[in-house]
Amino acid sequence: MAIYFDNAATTVLSQRARNVYINTAANFAGNPSSVHREGHKAKEELDRNRDKIAALLGVKSTSLIFTSGATESITAFFSSLLWQEPGEILVSRIEHEAVSSQMAILKRFGWEVKTLKAKGGFVSVDELKEKLSPKTKVVAVMAVNNVTGAIQDIKGLVTAVREFEKENRKKILFFSDSVQALGKTGLDLSDSDVDGASFSSHKINGPRGVGMLYLKNPNAFRSYAPAGGQESGRRGGTENLPGIAAFAEALSEWYENRVEKEDAIRKINNNLREELSKLKLTILSPENSTPYILSLSATLPSEVFARVLMDKGFCVSSGSACSNNAKGKAESIYEAMGVRHDLAAKAIRISFDNNSTEEEAELLLKAFQEIING
Repeated sequence: MAIYFDNAATTVLSQRARNVYINTAANFAGNPSSVHREGHKAKEELDRNRDKIAALLGVKSTSLIFTSGATESITAFFSSLLWQEPGEILVSRIEHEAVSSQMAILKRFGWEVKTLKAKGGFVSVDELKEKLSPKTKVVAVMAVNNVTGAIQDIKGLVTAVREFEKENRKKILFFSDSVQALGKTGLDLSDSDVDGASFSSHKINGPRGVGMLYLKNPNAFRSYAPAGGQESGRRGGTENLPGIAAFAEALSEWYENRVEKEDAIRKINNNLREELSKLKLTILSPENSTPYILSLSATLPSEVFARVLMDKGFCVSSGSACSNNAKGKAESIYEAMGVRHDLAAKAIRISFDNNSTEEEAELLLKAFQEIING
């Protein structure tokens, strides 16, 4: 099997999460919405796992809505805005496609969309303050960038919004796509005071097809697809109980000795930064980035360099997995940061999980050296 360094796209399902998935599927046959005994058992297990995740994140269980993934969570949040009178939305230029693609829909329904720059990879609190207006109803800035790993000052940005709210006596929703922050970077939803956030299980060694939407005030949320009334009427469709249980287990596993695990990955990341810089490669990830992502500009076009590494037994990304299906999206994020086009066109993303080792990183470095030095 190839040595895997594309964990920002998806991670390998952990053994613990796999076991929980299988056991839950075998032992909880009922639908959580059914009124019979097996249904009650399934509902109790669903609630237990919701409580487990809420406790890890330091939020109320009622604020968590299970979905099929972060993209559905994002779509649900922005689609709910269609029930409102249109206003202005401020969105960063470095958002994931799942967020940025929603803007065209909002525009069609009368919303005015304005962008926030991200010079150097970060959204400026000062620029946000300048852009806020009495028409602003929503601000959207991701917590950790999926392409570069840049950690945004969400708390500072939200504080600026809350201060503007007080002056204008008008509520502004702050949404943060937090997929790459979950289980990492000391994510604290209660401290950051965001109104909404999206999460995905498969980024932290959980199963695919499971995600979550956080809502600080779920009673103010009006679903576009309540359907059968599941998830307290906020997301219709039978809950994926085995997947949710495995998600909860994977997150719990990530939180065990979290700081020590993150420090170990930071050591790997820092060493690669240093050694790859010696090869005259340009590091694109800013200093204040998650240790789980390292982006750089290689010596060949992104896709070519990624294929050469694959031939040597390594999986890396030539952008983000989603942007690979939307040609040029990753490059536009780099260019929004101020990265030259020629460097952006050669961008490679190396991404880690808690199973990544120093030995694997040394082998990857050797492969880089062989390719560059011939």
